[in-house]
Amino acid sequence: MLEWKVCTLGMSKVQFRNVDLNLLVPLKALLHERNVTRAAERIHLSQSAMSRALDRLRSELGDELLVRTGRNYELTPRGSELLDELAQVMPRLARIWAGETFSPAQSEGHIRLAMNDYASSVVLAPLAEICGRLAPGITLEAVPWHERIHEETGLVTTHLILSPLSAPSTFRSEPLFDDVFFCVLGRKLKHSRAFLTTKDYLTFRHVSVEMQPNLQSLIDRPLGEAGFQRRLAVHVPFLLAALRMLETTDLALTMPARLAEPVAALHDLRSLKAPKEIPPIRYFMVWHPRFESDPLHMWLRETVRQIFHPALR
Repeated sequence: MLEWKVCTLGMSKVQFRNVDLNLLVPLKALLHERNVTRAAERIHLSQSAMSRALDRLRSELGDELLVRTGRNYELTPRGSELLDELAQVMPRLARIWAGETFSPAQSEGHIRLAMNDYASSVVLAPLAEICGRLAPGITLEAVPWHERIHEETGLVTTHLILSPLSAPSTFRSEPLFDDVFFCVLGRKLKHSRAFLTTKDYLTFRHVSVEMQPNLQSLIDRPLGEAGFQRRLAVHVPFLLAALRMLETTDLALTMPARLAEPVAALHDLRSLKAPKEIPPIRYFMVWHPRFESDPLHMWLRETVRQIFHPALR
């Protein structure tokens, strides 16, 4: 048993008595397995002991944690929140108790990254290779980025954002890399010159990759500000679908050079630098302040930096 006494400025003193830290282990097992029997097997308890632990947890936390839906159990919102928190807290407690320094090879964790199609194409492959080689106990999850992602309440469980927009001041942020836009021409698009003027660009029929509907893209916004509007023939949410269209159509697809040049080479297509009205982009690495001093997160940030700046190694 452990007695905690916490006093916060401007608030009356709050006391937490008789907190049994031994309940953290069955709590994590129950939330992860969503099944009393499997949770008991996971941590080598009897089913009756695990059932008693669940009853105590429900009573002390004031929440059902697990609710039956048909033949299965689902987490309550509080249960989902606790599962995310325990994924961060449990490894920290283990390191504090053992007095060990952080080791990627020995670390286990789930890393969630928010990024768009382009960023995932240039980041995930090298990051997955590095994690597989140096930190095999870490799993990666990519979720879609959009312009208002910083406003989401669930962002505190998203470890890293790769964003082409600057973040609010309440977040930690640093520039990661710059890129310019190129236009990849469909196989049936006739364009003989070795460069691309604004007039040429505006006469093309374009395919637009949009992960979020009704949001101005990094291409159309600056064009609009310059008084231009391109001819959008197809809107798709998937980059692969757009690339396949280029093989059989006269459409044009505008994308950052880090992706455009290898794609054009792979599919034997032409790529030309986009008009000057479409400015370069700068990608930022953004994270919530809660992760600032977390050893796993510090390793993650340094690893991502080195993908784009190998000289830092």
